[in-house]
Amino acid sequence: MTVASTERATPTSPRARPLTTATDARKRSSRAWHRAGRFGLRLIVPVVIVAAWYGLSRSEIGELFVANPADAFTRVFDDYFGTDPSRAFLGDATFDHLIPSVYRAMAGLVLALVLGVGIGIALGTSRVLTALFQPLIHLGRSLPSPALLGVFFLLFGTGDSPKIFLIAFSVVWPILFNTIDGVQSVGVGRMQAAAVFRIPRWNVLTRIILPGAAPKIFAGVRTAMSLSLIIMIISELQKAENGLGYQLVMTQRNFDYTGFWAVLIVLAALGVVLNIVFKAVERRALAWHRGVTAQDD
Repeated sequence: MTVASTERATPTSPRARPLTTATDARKRSSRAWHRAGRFGLRLIVPVVIVAAWYGLSRSEIGELFVANPADAFTRVFDDYFGTDPSRAFLGDATFDHLIPSVYRAMAGLVLALVLGVGIGIALGTSRVLTALFQPLIHLGRSLPSPALLGVFFLLFGTGDSPKIFLIAFSVVWPILFNTIDGVQSVGVGRMQAAAVFRIPRWNVLTRIILPGAAPKIFAGVRTAMSLSLIIMIISELQKAENGLGYQLVMTQRNFDYTGFWAVLIVLAALGVVLNIVFKAVERRALAWHRGVTAQDD
């Protein structure tokens, strides 16, 4: 075999490089079009909603109560954004209403996460505790949380505390039940193996129980996060001096429907942002789980 024929058969020869480069370029172009198509599909529903919103605002039925989308978005930027760099280009409404609401929702969610995971692990690893407290847990879950708003105001006053505790009480249940289910799904075999090898309890908890239950715990937290925003609004409808729920009440009382729709836009954007952040955290925390699932498939 000659040297020339050897060069033709070598993948790194100059003649093979253009083919490889062209193939890579086509793959990159295909991936780019695929991403663009997915992004376009995601925009279809929001565009349809805004178009329907605009049509309703121009109709005789909604003309008085439905603000024009352009006016509502302009109001959002006027109220929640500013031009002062020392305030991170945020407006007064962000500091007076948005941040307090986010604080209450996240504080209640974190409190529910600590209680739900802690109690869920205790109940999931003990059949005696599960049988003992199961009736009480189902009773608490069946109570309508918005109806308990007055009770929490009576017990904890009218500040942030009753709102945070109400949010925590309302959203703890999906975390609690998912934690119990996740812990019990770890399996008796793993627990028996840990006992045979005399693995310390802390290592069993952190390296066997929590990793095994983590996917279901995250599923419960995702549900709880959505509920926390709903209960946050409900808790701010009464005896509140700030917050997005307070804004909704005041804009309706003052017949400020443009401001009302602006608050709804902020709530929708807040839900989207929190979901994106949560998905990023979940993707990073459960990267090992996706790898194991892919190997099993």
